Amino acid sequence: MIKTMGNGIRIVAELMPNYNSVAAGIWVKTGSTCETPEENGISHFIEHMLFKGTKNRTAKQIAVDMDKIGGQINAFTSKECTCYHARVVPDKLEVAVEVLSDLVINSLYDEVEIQKEKGVVQEEIAMVNDNVEELAHEKISELFFTGSTLSKPILGLAENVSGFSRDDLLGYIDTHYYPANIVVSVAGRFDEDEMISSVQKHLGDYGRGTKKEKDSCENGFAPAVRSMFIEKDAEQTHLCLAFPGCTFADDMRFSMAVLNNILGGGMSSRLFQSIREDKGLAYSVYSYPSTYSFSGMFSLYAGTTAVNADIVVGLMKQEIDRLKNERISESDFTQGKDQMKGNYVLSMESTNAKMSALGKSLLLLDEVYDEEETMAKIEAVSIDSVNALIDDIFDYSKMSAVFAGNIEKRKEIEQILEGFDGQA
Repeated sequence: MIKTMGNGIRIVAELMPNYNSVAAGIWVKTGSTCETPEENGISHFIEHMLFKGTKNRTAKQIAVDMDKIGGQINAFTSKECTCYHARVVPDKLEVAVEVLSDLVINSLYDEVEIQKEKGVVQEEIAMVNDNVEELAHEKISELFFTGSTLSKPILGLAENVSGFSRDDLLGYIDTHYYPANIVVSVAGRFDEDEMISSVQKHLGDYGRGTKKEKDSCENGFAPAVRSMFIEKDAEQTHLCLAFPGCTFADDMRFSMAVLNNILGGGMSSRLFQSIREDKGLAYSVYSYPSTYSFSGMFSLYAGTTAVNADIVVGLMKQEIDRLKNERISESDFTQGKDQMKGNYVLSMESTNAKMSALGKSLLLLDEVYDEEETMAKIEAVSIDSVNALIDDIFDYSKMSAVFAGNIEKRKEIEQILEGFDGQA
């Protein structure tokens, strides 16, 4: 069901009667893509601050009120949205909705807590910078999306965080946390009338900011040949290659998922078998798509001992060229598609996962597909549609590359990169 309340907040819910839990989330259509360079990191910082106390609860009481009903509460910020969510037993849904609403509506943004939380977030940023694998993934997104709002890191910059004031936080909330920009999603076992009544009771009068249409934080960019080398004290080189992908709204993302399964999406994939199983050159090697409402990226990753980094890059190119020259076989296609169907079904075996799928889809796409509709889109994927994506995605003239950690083979890596078609 989808329902819009009088103030513009939308509710999306799916009953899962055979489950013994219910998950609820309040989704806000704002993340790092909606921030100015000076604001970068503020969406994530606000997410932290909502748990530091409200007009009705201290930070400890928020935790106590969820713990005493055996519930779980958490939040996350992404590039395009922020979500505050909880999972409880069915007869405690009212408590979950009330606590989540209290966080969004009544948070205090206490000056003392703001100063303390700045230190916490700066430590989080430092932790990512010290984790070379995470840093490589962060930097490939930044590099590939150069010129786009997607290039900004979710955590922001430490210097930005240190300068955030209470007025900055409240101003950003007034700009982005308004009813038309909010979706409440619920999945699991619940009474529909009681659920709607609860959301109406706690959020029906919410009217922060002026009445506006939903935010659009997109802007264009042009992928191009780019590379970045980040020296860190480490044994390994962590490397990422990135190519253009599909948007979250494009049905070709299902074909891209099949292609990903074949190339690097599992233990039977070509990258895993070639680089790890046959050559023993990496413990972790895979590919993954990243889909956003107005753009997308397809990435390859490996972490390898520094002396083997150039060999691994060459093997990645070899597998990409094999796809470009030979395409995929019927047996590869069937296995990749069956893998995607199985992965999708298993991923929905959770009230949290279902709640997330519903909320994100309605928030970013303004529509929701049920499992039957989604499976129909998966079934519609053909070997031709997958093969057609190969040249669209693996365009070397649009490839970004990041190498982080021990990069003693930089010269050799640069020579291999020069051999990629479309690179000078």
